[in-house]
Amino acid sequence: MTRITISFLLALSFLALASGFTVTTTSTTSTTSTTTTKSLHYDTSLNFFGGLSKAFDNEDMGAKQNAGLKNGPKYNEAVTINGKQVKAVVGQQVKQVANSARVKIPYNCQQGDCGTCMIKMNGRKVKACQMSIPGGKCAIETL
Repeated sequence: MTRITISFLLALSFLALASGFTVTTTSTTSTTSTTTTKSLHYDTSLNFFGGLSKAFDNEDMGAKQNAGLKNGPKYNEAVTINGKQVKAVVGQQVKQVANSARVKIPYNCQQGDCGTCMIKMNGRKVKACQMSIPGGKCAIETL
């Protein structure tokens, strides 16, 4: 090989090693009657994570599942506000259900300290800002 070819190969291998490439030079010589041939092979695969390629092979996460609610939210269709039937989700706040039914309930503190949001829920006086929709029958009346 000539000097230029050797220095080019050294520079190429230095550049490849510095940037994360692996360079493998294989020199094969085959001799037939009077002809000599040399071939060089360069492997330029990126081995950034070569050591980690099988790190998670033993992980078995099982079948993929939907991250949402199974079978959807639980609805309660036995909710009435001032005699008007409303469809609500169990556990939803009463003030949100009343707002969606366009029923006005006055609120001042939003925490239950003042008592301006008093309603009757199943015959009992309660504060609307602290209550949520139960799973069974729910009759709400504004005062």
